[in-house]
Amino acid sequence: MTSLFFGSAYKPLSQHREVIADALVLLNRQLQSRLTSDDQWHQRAEWLIDFSPSVEKLEQEVLARVNQPTLTAQRKGQVLSLLQTQNNLANLICRLAERLTYRPPMLTGDLQRSVEQLNQHFARAVFCLKSGVAKQNRLGMAGFRKPQSRALLTINQEVMIAVNGLQGRISACKGEVFHNEGELDPLDMALLLLSLEDMDDLTLWIRLMVIHMQRL
Repeated sequence: MTSLFFGSAYKPLSQHREVIADALVLLNRQLQSRLTSDDQWHQRAEWLIDFSPSVEKLEQEVLARVNQPTLTAQRKGQVLSLLQTQNNLANLICRLAERLTYRPPMLTGDLQRSVEQLNQHFARAVFCLKSGVAKQNRLGMAGFRKPQSRALLTINQEVMIAVNGLQGRISACKGEVFHNEGELDPLDMALLLLSLEDMDDLTLWIRLMVIHMQRL
């Protein structure tokens, strides 16, 4: 990754990614609180108020800098691809956070335990990604390409392992939902499956973001 020098598109791109990683941490807290309390389920998460404007501001800064002569045509394409991936991830975060403000589903005991395990995997993946983004930004500032590439490969592998675990848990949870179909309210089942689909999509965009980060 090229050093985050002043005037480069890489610095706001990294900041854009950091804002998204922070939002995933807040989304994880929202998921956890949903299991323990339903008295605030109908309220929009306060952190969403600042999230989208922050993402949009940094996106505009990246776009304003991307045509500077410091970037080759190849690097421009990679920067824009990563920016689009990060934007897609940000949009999914917003959608899932909003969906979590709907009524909390009534779950069977088995399904409740399955959702708790899912949230643990989600928390692990978010922690790995947040840590990986922070480490990558520090390594990007260091500017030593060869040891940097080895370190980034290790970081990204850790994130991928956590994301693979999450994806497997999402699949298992979907199976549990269908197994308990007769005991669930149809609306609860639909809302739960939609949330699981959003989480599944999150894993795909996180995976793609990590791949782009490795190539940049």
